[in-house]
Amino acid sequence: MSDLDKDTARSGSDDSSSNLRNRGTVSKHRAQLDKLEGDASHSVAHAIPEITKKERLDTWDMAKTTITNFTKPPQSPEEWISFLFPAYRWLKVYDVKSDLSKDLIAGLTVGVMVIPQSMSYAKLAGLPVEYGLYSAFVPVFMYAIFGSSRQLAIGPVALVSLLLSSGLGRIMEKRGFVSADDDNYDMDFYINMALQASFLVGVINIGLGLLRLGFITIFLSHAVISGFISGAALIIASSQLKYLFGVKTERYDTLQGNLKTLILNLKDTNWRVVIMGFSALFMLLGIKQVARRVPRLKWIQPLGPLTVTIIAIVLTAALNLDERGIDVVGEIPKGMPPFTAGAWTPIENFGELIVPVISIVLIGFLESIAIARKFAARHKYEIEPSLELMGLGFANLFGGMFGGYPVTGSFSRSAVNNDSGAKTGLAGIVTGILVMFVLLFLTPIFEILPTAILGAIVIAGVISLVDYPEAIFLYKVHKKDFCLWVIAFLLSLLFGVEMGLAVSVGLSLVIVLYESAYPQTAILGRLPGTTVYRNVKEYQDAETFDGIVVIRVNAPLYFANAENIRDKIRKYRLAAEEKSGEDLKFLIVDLTPCSHIDVSALHVLMDMNDNYKSRNQQLCFSNPCLTVLEQFELSGLTEKVGRNYFFSSTHDAVKACLNELDVESNSTRDGKEDEASELDEEAL
Repeated sequence: MSDLDKDTARSGSDDSSSNLRNRGTVSKHRAQLDKLEGDASHSVAHAIPEITKKERLDTWDMAKTTITNFTKPPQSPEEWISFLFPAYRWLKVYDVKSDLSKDLIAGLTVGVMVIPQSMSYAKLAGLPVEYGLYSAFVPVFMYAIFGSSRQLAIGPVALVSLLLSSGLGRIMEKRGFVSADDDNYDMDFYINMALQASFLVGVINIGLGLLRLGFITIFLSHAVISGFISGAALIIASSQLKYLFGVKTERYDTLQGNLKTLILNLKDTNWRVVIMGFSALFMLLGIKQVARRVPRLKWIQPLGPLTVTIIAIVLTAALNLDERGIDVVGEIPKGMPPFTAGAWTPIENFGELIVPVISIVLIGFLESIAIARKFAARHKYEIEPSLELMGLGFANLFGGMFGGYPVTGSFSRSAVNNDSGAKTGLAGIVTGILVMFVLLFLTPIFEILPTAILGAIVIAGVISLVDYPEAIFLYKVHKKDFCLWVIAFLLSLLFGVEMGLAVSVGLSLVIVLYESAYPQTAILGRLPGTTVYRNVKEYQDAETFDGIVVIRVNAPLYFANAENIRDKIRKYRLAAEEKSGEDLKFLIVDLTPCSHIDVSALHVLMDMNDNYKSRNQQLCFSNPCLTVLEQFELSGLTEKVGRNYFFSSTHDAVKACLNELDVESNSTRDGKEDEASELDEEAL
C-alpha cells in the first residue's frame, strides 16, 4: 500500500470515528472504546496483589469446594433418578407426536442393518453367529436406559470383535487349540471366555464411571489412534478373504500372516464362492457409493447388508448351493438368549484375559465417546463421559448375562440412526425389539446364509475405517503427527492389534510426557507502538533491550520440566550476552501461561536466584497468577528475589528495569566525572 493510500485510509478511519462521536446518541461500546484508547495511552503500572492469610484460606476453601463438587452426589430425588437412569432426561420431555414416528423409523432402519452385521462380526470374533444376535439384543435395551447419548447405536463392532478374537485366540493356542476347524477345538471354553470378557468389560466401565475417570481418553493422540484403527481395519479385511475364496485357513493377527496362509491355500478355491462373495462385496460398495454421491438415495445405504443377505439366501435355497460346496452358517438356536451369568466364574485365565479386556475398554470407550459427542453437539445436548462409561458398562454387564460378547458404539450404525431421524434412546429399543423378533421366529431362514456373504459384509464395513484422508491431512499440516500415524499403522498391521494398541497408547503417553517436560519457551520483544510483547522469532520487528532479556515459559512449572527450563533460561542469557557483548543485568520471566508451580520447580528457581545474585544479575517475574504467587510467598521466594521485582505486566517490568539501568549508568557516569575533576584539580 502506498503512503497516499495509507493517508487516505487513515483519513477515512478518522472521519468515521469523528462521525460516530458526533452522533446524537453514542453507544456504550463506542464510549468504552474511547475510554480504552485514552486510558491505554497512559500505561499506568499496577502492583501485583499481596497474598494475605485470608486469601490463602479462601484458596484452600475453593480447592475443597472443587473436590466436593467433583464427588458430590445428587441432591434431589429427581437428580438421583437422572443420575441412575439417564433415559429419564429425554423421557420427561418426550414429544410423542413429533418424536415417536422418527424413532420408530430410525430403530427399524438400524435393526435391518444390525441383523446381518452382528452375525458377521460374531464370526469375526470366532463365535457362532447367534452370539452376534444376542449381543445386538439385551445390550441395546440396557444402553437405552443407562446411556447418555440419544443417537449412539450400540452392538457388535468389527474392531472390538478383532481385539476379542486376537486375545482369546492366543489363550486357546497356549492350551493347544490352533484352529476352530479342528474337531477337538473346545468351543465351549472359548464362548465362556467371551462371556467373561463381557462381564469384566462391564465391571471396569462401571467402576471407571463411578470414579469419574472418563477424562482418560484425552491422553490418547488422535493421530496415533487413527493409525492403529487403520491398520486393524486392514487386518480384519485380510482375515475375511478366506470366506470370499471358499478356503479353510488358520487365522493370524497380522496382515502378512493372513495373506500368506491365503496364498498357500488358493489351490482349494471354490469358484462358486468367489463369484458369490465378490459379487456381494462389489454390490455393498456400489450401494455405499451411490448413497454417498446421490443425496436423495441416501436411504439405501443401511439396506445394503440386508439386501445382499436376502438375495444370497434366495439363491442358496433355489439352487441348493449348500449342497454344491458353498459353506453356510448352519444351525442357529431359535428363541431368546440363554441366561449365561453362571459362566462368569471361575475365571481360570484372568491374568491373560485382562489384557484384551483392557484393550476393549479403552478402544470401546474411545469410539463411543467420539460418536456420542459428535451427535450431542449436533442436537444441542450434553454428554457426560462418566455416564457414558456407566451406560457402556451396564450394556456389557447385562449382555454377558444373556449370551452377549463385548459391545460398543458403531460408527456406521450411529450415523444411519442419526440420518434416519432418531431423537431419543427409544430408537435403540425399537432396534432391540426387531432383533428379538428375528431370534424368536426367523433364525431358520438365516441358517442357509453363505459365510462368504458374512465376510463381504465385514470387509465392506471396515474399509471406511482405513483413515487415509487423515494421513494425507497430517502430512500437509503436521509432519511429526504423520510419522506417529505411520508408526502406529505399520506396527498394528505387521505385528498385530495388541502390539499395535500397546505401542499406540505408549506413543500417546510419550507425547504427553515430552510436551510436558520440554515446553515451548521464547525470548520476547516489544512490538513498536504498543505495550505488547511477542516472540522475537515470530515478529522480526520486535524490540529487545540492552542489559535485559525477557523470557516466556508456556507451561506450568513442575518437577518434570523445571531443570529443562533452567537450562533454556541459561542458554537465552548466554546468547543475549554474546549478542550485546556485555553482561546482562535483568532476566524477566513472563509467567502468564504458568497456571501452577510445584516444590521441585520452586527449589530450582531458588537456586537460579542465588546463582544470578552472585553474578550481580537480577531475576524478575511478570504477571504470575494468584496460585503461583501464593506458592512464591509461602516458600519465601518473594523475599529472596525482592518484592519490587514482581510485576503485573511484562511492560511494567521492562520499564522498571530500564529505569534502574539508567540510574545506575548515571551514577557511574557522575562518579567518573567527579573522579576526573579531582584528578584535574590535583594536576593544577
